[in-house]
Amino acid sequence: MYKGYQTELFQPTWGVNPGFKHLADKLNELLPFQGRCENPRSKNKNLEKFRKAQNCLYDLFNNGLCNRRGEFRQMFDGWSPAQNHMTDVAWHNAEARAEEIFTPIIINAAKEQGVQ
Repeated sequence: MYKGYQTELFQPTWGVNPGFKHLADKLNELLPFQGRCENPRSKNKNLEKFRKAQNCLYDLFNNGLCNRRGEFRQMFDGWSPAQNHMTDVAWHNAEARAEEIFTPIIINAAKEQGVQ
């Protein structure tokens, strides 16, 4: 039981690595209330990518990709979970796979925005 408890402490939540959650939170403060970022093709390119990827993750874990499956595949290197209703194992696997792709997006946006 103790071993499983330790493992759960360090699992990604909705694709966000706990070690980078503080960066994601700071980046969220920079996002507009609605719509895309200003200058999404130049000085805020990575911040805009973070915004879009985060919206896709929300759709995956909240709606089973009912709304953004195509956009999700574009953002996450062609990958998306196959089913809409995930078992616990599939959920954890999806979180782990999404985290592998989302962490560099967080890091790039944080570097671009000077967030530490």
